[in-house]
Amino acid sequence: MHPLVGLMRRFALDWLGRADVDTCAEIMAADYSILIGGHTLAGRDDAYIPGTLAQLHRFPGLLLSVQDLFTDGDRVAMRFAEHGPSEADDMAPAAWSGIGLFWWDGEKLTRNVTEEDYHSRRRQLAERASDPVESPAPAPWAAEPQAADPAAEAVVRTWLERGSLEGVVVDDGWTGQPTPPLLDVTHVEVGELFSAGDRVAFQVVQTGRYLGGLPGTDGRGGREASMSVVGMVTAGADGTVTGRAVRDRVGLRRAVRS
Repeated sequence: MHPLVGLMRRFALDWLGRADVDTCAEIMAADYSILIGGHTLAGRDDAYIPGTLAQLHRFPGLLLSVQDLFTDGDRVAMRFAEHGPSEADDMAPAAWSGIGLFWWDGEKLTRNVTEEDYHSRRRQLAERASDPVESPAPAPWAAEPQAADPAAEAVVRTWLERGSLEGVVVDDGWTGQPTPPLLDVTHVEVGELFSAGDRVAFQVVQTGRYLGGLPGTDGRGGREASMSVVGMVTAGADGTVTGRAVRDRVGLRRAVRS
C-alpha cells in the first residue's frame, strides 16, 4: 500500500470510523487544517479535532464509505459517503456525499479541502428518511500513484471556466433528486486543481447571479453570490468531462438569505 493511501485508510477507518483521537497525532501534522463550507479549521488540536468530534457526537456510530480515490503521490482525492443516525434529531438517519482533497509532507497529512452535501443531509433529517448509501469502491486502498497529465488539467480548467458543470453528476443528483444550476456563473476562481493520469481533482468558487432553487429563498433571485464546488472528474480525449462534484448549497443559501 502506498504510504499516502495508508494514511487515508487510517483517516477513514481509525479516526472517523472509531473516533480514535490518538490516531490524529499519528497521521496529521500539528498545523493540519481543513477548508470546508467557506470556513477554515486551522490547527489539529485546537480547531480540527474539536470540530470533528462535535459532528461525531451528533452522529453516534457515524460510518464513512469510500466510493472513489486517486493520487499523484503528493496529493489524494477521495469521494465518500457519511451515514448514521442524528442524536439531535431523535436518531433520524441520513447518508450524504462528500469529496475531499488531501495533502501530505511525506509523513503526515497537512491539509484538506472538502465539501460535504449538508443540504442533502438537512432534507433527509427533516423528512426522517435516509437516502441510500452508494456502493463503495471495491479496493480503494490499492490505489497507486499516477503521473500528472497537463493535457487533462487543461481540458478540465477550460471546462470549469464555462461554469456550468455540464456532464458531471452533482450533489445528490445520483439519487434522482433535482440539482438545478443555482447560479448564472460569471466568474470562476480555481483554488485547487491536480491530476493523476486522466483523473482530475479540483476546488473552485463560482460567482454569479442567484437563479433560485433553494428552499426559503423566494424573492432572492438575481442576487450576486458565490458557491464553493469540489469535484473528481475524468477528462476525455474529446474534451468532455465526466464525474462527480459536491456544491456548498448550504453556504449559498445562507449567503442569498443574508
